[in-house]
Amino acid sequence: MGTFESARHHWIRPHFIEAENLLRFDRFMELCLYDEENGYYARNISSVGKDGDFSTTPSLSPVLADSLAGSIVNSGLRDVIEIGPGAGDLASRLLRKLRPPLLSFRKRIRYHLVERSPPLQSLLKKRIGRVAKFHQDMKSALKATGGSAFILSNELVDAFPVRVFKGTKEAILELFLSLKDDDLTEKWLPASDLPDSRQFEFSRDSQQRLEVHHSYQTWINDWLPSFKNGRLVTIDYGGTSAEIYHRKPQGTLRAYYHHERLAGSDIYRLCGRQDLTADVNFEDLIYWGEKTGLFTKSLMNQHDYCRPQYDCATATLETHFLTDPMGAGHAFKILEQERPKSALS
Repeated sequence: MGTFESARHHWIRPHFIEAENLLRFDRFMELCLYDEENGYYARNISSVGKDGDFSTTPSLSPVLADSLAGSIVNSGLRDVIEIGPGAGDLASRLLRKLRPPLLSFRKRIRYHLVERSPPLQSLLKKRIGRVAKFHQDMKSALKATGGSAFILSNELVDAFPVRVFKGTKEAILELFLSLKDDDLTEKWLPASDLPDSRQFEFSRDSQQRLEVHHSYQTWINDWLPSFKNGRLVTIDYGGTSAEIYHRKPQGTLRAYYHHERLAGSDIYRLCGRQDLTADVNFEDLIYWGEKTGLFTKSLMNQHDYCRPQYDCATATLETHFLTDPMGAGHAFKILEQERPKSALS
């Protein structure tokens, strides 16, 4: 089904051997993205934007940063934690926007970055330097802020490995991969230990593929108890189950390599050398958050969120593209969740 270049991908073979040649898809995706020696984010990503494999909203236009700056100021929170800042486009724009005179010196924002990719860590430190504090993980960042912060992420959730399913409610199958010679073959096995996802509740065709960001739920549940007060803003492409899978029976899994979008068997071709991603189901994010004491403040698309900062007369072509309600302005969503001070008391 999927042939890959054996000379460059010999590193992944031992993992198939260890899994008795049945590697669950989320484990495969984790290795391709985060293996310490060969993973895309761990070793092979160089940047984000025109010089990378993909672009993000902050790398193209200041409109998102302008909108977020207003939310940060209005929240009254002193500390901002950005998770997965990538090349630092959003952080750079926000740090410039949040300088006095917008804020008095006494209310100056303290900016924190959490980035796990070594190549991107190096890029960020050169670009931002001493203006922000760097942390290895969310627990250490929240410890530094006393558990109170404005936490934000842009295109973070989609970078977490997904589990892939299909079938009926009575017989759900999960995707595994097998390796024979130089071919990767998809194997569908009866699912066990299903993730806690709202996606299994809606009616669908038995061949419709579903992607669940179970690894993100596990990760966020690990540090949310340290989050005592503040706001969590999640920006990503996706939507409801109905929006995500409309006319997409094969699901939303795809790869990006030098700005080229790859799908189908091509996602298996360049293991560790291309980005792998899937649309984010915001119904799950809301559900998981509310189970852990987060309150849903709002969910809107990027067009509506950025509209107060959008001047049609002076906007660039990039800003028009990113706020187009028929395109990127609808595809990207902004979820705002809150942790009141009394939530964990």
